Amino acid sequence: MADTNSTKAVLYAFSANLGIALAKTGAAVWTGSGSMLAEAIHSYADCGNQILLLVGMKRSVKEATQKHPMGYGRESYIWSMMVAFILFSVGGVFAVHEGWERYIHPHAIENAKIALLVLAVAVGMEGFSLKGALSAMAEERGDQTLWQWFKGTHSSELMVVTGEDIAAL
Repeated sequence: MADTNSTKAVLYAFSANLGIALAKTGAAVWTGSGSMLAEAIHSYADCGNQILLLVGMKRSVKEATQKHPMGYGRESYIWSMMVAFILFSVGGVFAVHEGWERYIHPHAIENAKIALLVLAVAVGMEGFSLKGALSAMAEERGDQTLWQWFKGTHSSELMVVTGEDIAAL
């Protein structure tokens, strides 16, 4: 696979998002919260995104072939772009759909404390993932300033994971 710092950051993000998705699913079923269900679907989409990033990282280190004499190194950028598209489309469309359905057919939320507890747990898990991504970024950038690293890095996966974690918090 590609750089171990990026791989670790993606695996941290996958673990956190899977835990969050399972917790939100349980809370959505228990409380009947449409917004919690939308959040759960978004978290499952995030898990799929991390899998796509790992696929892109693995494919980007393939050796050059006659068909691809320059190698596959840039393939990770395509997979990162696909992840960004999925983040905004799948999660956003489902959230709008659920919001509209709950607006048209409102019902009382049962056990709102459960939903709030799960959101607090999600913040903790996203913080864990962000800490892993920031540690990987710090290790990779060395003495460079954050801006220098950002302009010159080839770790699109690390940038995607860090950006996703910051946005989630």
